Amino acid sequence: MLGAAQVSAASSPGEGETQPQPVLGRELRVLVVCPGVAHIARGFETFAQECFAALREQHGLRVALVGASGPIGDGRHRARSLRKEGLLARALGVTVGRDGYWVEQLGFALALLPLLRRAAPDVVYFSDWVLGLALGRLRDRTGMRFKLLMSNGAPGYPPFDSAFDHVQQLTPPLYEAALAGGEPPERHTLLPLGVAVGPPPRRLRDDERAALRRRLGLPQDDEILLSVAALNCWSKRLDFLAREVARLEPRPHLVLLGERDDEAGRVIAAARAALGGDGFSVRTVPPDSVGDYYRAADMAVLASIHESMGRVLVEALSHGLRAVAHDSEVIRCVTGGHTLLCDLRHDGSVAAAIAQARRMPDDDEARRTRHAYARERFGWDALRPRYLDMLQRCAAS
Repeated sequence: MLGAAQVSAASSPGEGETQPQPVLGRELRVLVVCPGVAHIARGFETFAQECFAALREQHGLRVALVGASGPIGDGRHRARSLRKEGLLARALGVTVGRDGYWVEQLGFALALLPLLRRAAPDVVYFSDWVLGLALGRLRDRTGMRFKLLMSNGAPGYPPFDSAFDHVQQLTPPLYEAALAGGEPPERHTLLPLGVAVGPPPRRLRDDERAALRRRLGLPQDDEILLSVAALNCWSKRLDFLAREVARLEPRPHLVLLGERDDEAGRVIAAARAALGGDGFSVRTVPPDSVGDYYRAADMAVLASIHESMGRVLVEALSHGLRAVAHDSEVIRCVTGGHTLLCDLRHDGSVAAAIAQARRMPDDDEARRTRHAYARERFGWDALRPRYLDMLQRCAAS
C-alpha cells in the first residue's frame, strides 16, 4: 500500500525529470469541459479553470476550456445548456425519472457536439461522471475519435465504464481500489489535483486584517473559523458543524463558503438555531475571491467524513492556515501531518479538535512551513509535467 511518503513522490516531478515528449508528432489538442464554469462555485469548476490556466501556455499542447456560460475567446468556449437548478431542467428530470443535474449534463454533452467536430480534440478532460458517460455514448454514435480522461473527484470505484479511456486517481487509496477491483494499471494515473499556490503567507497586521474583514463584511475582532464546502448536510455535515461550534468557548464566528444546493436552507436554519443570527456568515463567491476569506480567517475546518482528496485543505495550507479534518487514509495522504486530524464522527469531536488546533503554532514560520508543503506537493509548477504526461498517455492509449 502506498503511504504518505509515496504520495509525495507521486505529486511532484522527480530529480532530473524532463518535459514529456509529444506522442502524436504534432500539438496535443485538449478540451477541458465543465458545464458549471463561470456560474457554479464547486471544486470541479475551480479545478477546471486552474487547470486551463496552468496548461494553456505549454509547448506542444493546445488546451481550451468549455463551460455552459462565461466569456468566449482566448481559449474559452461556450456550449449553452440548461442549468440543473432551473425549473425547466428540474421538470424534464422529473419527466424521465431523473434530476436537474442529469438533464444539465446530458444537455451540455449534446451542446458540445459542434465544437467537438470543429476542434477535433485528442483528449476531452472532465470530472462529472454523467457528462463523461454521455460523451462516450455520443462518440460511439458519431464515429468521432477523441479520448475521454476522467478526473475521479466524485469519487467513483471500479468497475469504470468502458467509455472512459483513462482515469486520474487523486490519492493512493482510490488508485489501489481501482487496481484491487481488476482495473488494468495502464488505464489509471495516480496524480492529485493541482492547486494555484501564491507567495509565502504572513500574519496580517492588525490594521490589515481589520481592513480586509471590513471589506468582506466579517467581524473585526472575533476568531474566524472558515469552512469551504458545498452548503449541504448529507456530505459536508454543515448542520453538525454549526452545533459543534456552539460548544466552543470562546465561540468563533463561523463562515460557510460554498455553492448552495437543495439543503442550503436547512444548513442556514441549523446555523441560526445553534449560533444565532450574528454568529455565522454564509457566502457563495467566485473562485478568485476565495483567497480573501482564507487570508481573513484564523483556522479552517472540513467536517465531511468521506473525500476523494479534500482539495480545500490544500488551499488552506497554501495560505498557511491551521486546519482540522476527519482522520482518514485519504486525508492523511494529502495533508502530510500538517493538519490536525481526529475522528469527527461523534458529538463533541469537532469542538474538541478545534480547541486542540487553537494550540498549534501560528507564527510566520509555521505558516511558511504549511505553505511550502502545499506548493511542493500540489502546486502547478510541481505537477505540470505529470499532467502533460498523463494527457499524452491518454491520447496514445
